[in-house]
Amino acid sequence: MLDDDELLRLLKGDGASRDDAIAQLRSVLLRGLSKSLNNRYGKPFNAEDIVQEALMKVLSSIEKFEGRSKFTTWAMTIATRIGISALRRKYHQDVSMEAFNTAEGHSIEIAITVDPSLSSSESRTEIFSVLQTLIDTELTDKQRLATRAFLSDFATDEIAEQLNMNRNAVYKLIHDARQKLKDGFARAGLTSEEIFEALA
Repeated sequence: MLDDDELLRLLKGDGASRDDAIAQLRSVLLRGLSKSLNNRYGKPFNAEDIVQEALMKVLSSIEKFEGRSKFTTWAMTIATRIGISALRRKYHQDVSMEAFNTAEGHSIEIAITVDPSLSSSESRTEIFSVLQTLIDTELTDKQRLATRAFLSDFATDEIAEQLNMNRNAVYKLIHDARQKLKDGFARAGLTSEEIFEALA
């Protein structure tokens, strides 16, 4: 097994040694993705489906590695991001964002565990209630739909596709919505620190 520095050096070279290094990197990514993403969204994850895409992305970006962390940690971060995006697309491919339309009576569901034994459970409940109210009353229809989908873990590309918008327009839409929500929380007397602590 090559150490991190040697692996990086060989990946930047050529020939049989590079092929061996690529095989080792592939093994590292496959093992890491299988462990970190299995059963995300409640479903088993087959890392073989996306490890090749992740490997190609890491290799094509290798000159951008700045050495601020271990190379394999950096590579695994890239691979995990690709894996999560793939899972989100698969999970939401048959789900319409119309499920978040207020006219239908639907609301967002954020994974917040409220445990009566926790001292912050009342704070979580209060903040979640304020959040729901602000989304219902302060946002435009498109902002409301995009925000609910985003908080329910839809990928930005999926939101863009369903709203027939480009990615930058969706970023702007969500950014403006977040600013309105931030202002609303401030009027309710809640600081960003309290919100982060309760919802993190």
